Amino acid sequence: MLAEFFLLSLALGLGFFSFLADTKEMGSGFIRVLSSLCGGSLFIALILHLTYGAFTDPQSIFYYLSLGSFVGIYFGHQDKKSWLMWLLYGAHNILLVLLLLLMNNHNYEHFFFALTSILFLGSVTYAMVMGHWYLVTPKLSEKPLKIALYFTWAFFIVKVIWTGVGYMESQKFFLEGTTLGGGYAFNWMMLLMRAGWGYLVLGVMSIFAYRLVAMRSIQSATGMLYAMTFFVFVAELVSVYMFYEYGIFL
Repeated sequence: MLAEFFLLSLALGLGFFSFLADTKEMGSGFIRVLSSLCGGSLFIALILHLTYGAFTDPQSIFYYLSLGSFVGIYFGHQDKKSWLMWLLYGAHNILLVLLLLLMNNHNYEHFFFALTSILFLGSVTYAMVMGHWYLVTPKLSEKPLKIALYFTWAFFIVKVIWTGVGYMESQKFFLEGTTLGGGYAFNWMMLLMRAGWGYLVLGVMSIFAYRLVAMRSIQSATGMLYAMTFFVFVAELVSVYMFYEYGIFL
């Protein structure tokens, strides 16, 4: 479930933020790169799902339809985005959100917690992939990268607040001598990794990345975004693990 959720997160997060790409300037190649990443992640997630689910259950059907949307975008997208491509964009986002809702058993609190994690991870990963594309088309405006970082900061604030509330609601997991969760030392290690890597380090690095983007030092900013992607992956994996394993919102 953890691996499947992570791969679904990558597909939904990257796919959602593809609207930031101006394909008239960037070309359809960038959308194809995103579609291949999303489609590949979903395909592996589907294989994992089929290890315990049926070929015809609702989740599998959502996987099939979402994969079809990404395949359609990969082969059909031109430099000018057509109404059909916007329709496919909306389709895969709606389908994956419904799939996420099913994975959380229609529990809306769990669903929104998972969705904010996905969009946080997706905004950072999208910015990193876009930064690499500037090496292909270096004359692009830096505006899309800045907007992606604005989204990162917005979801950063949401996650910090949610982690704070989750800690207050789960203080018994962090009391000395507790046997809840993975034990006192383990629980604190997870919390410190989540806060230190996912918030402190990531927050500082995002500021430097934004300044580098503003200076048009895109190559350096991409390196910073690459490191940010590593930290957000690890931090969100910690958060999702503690959520699915022990029900703690970190």
